[in-house]
Amino acid sequence: MSEELITPYDIRGTEATGLTMEVAWNIGKALADWLPTTGGIVVSYHPTQQDVTRAIVEGLRLQGRNVVDGGHGDKASVKTYITTAGLSGGVVIDFDDLENVTVIELYREDGKLITAEDGLREIRELIVAGNFVPAAEKGELTQLA
Repeated sequence: MSEELITPYDIRGTEATGLTMEVAWNIGKALADWLPTTGGIVVSYHPTQQDVTRAIVEGLRLQGRNVVDGGHGDKASVKTYITTAGLSGGVVIDFDDLENVTVIELYREDGKLITAEDGLREIRELIVAGNFVPAAEKGELTQLA
């Protein structure tokens, strides 16, 4: 994953700039390995981002993480769900109409955004290293209750 995809607050790009389905898949795997192992991970997405969402969810599940499908929620709903349901973290997959790019925001167990200063670069390093060991059992996917 190229350094250009990382901003101070998120991951953003297009397939042409390197945000491929394989990279999205590996974002899920890296986040699963980086977050605490207790609790599931909620994923919310923009309706146009189905492919990226599927790739991230699959990466999370391959690492044994249970995933809650947050549907077409927003940042506030993901943060609330993380903290009230005791989850390990969350992902918001959005689309920036002005820049015409996919935007991926990652959240920690306290509902706070993971930034370049406190984890996003470490997650990128995990993706680049690619040393993912799949879990013995694939995580479950459930719908937001």
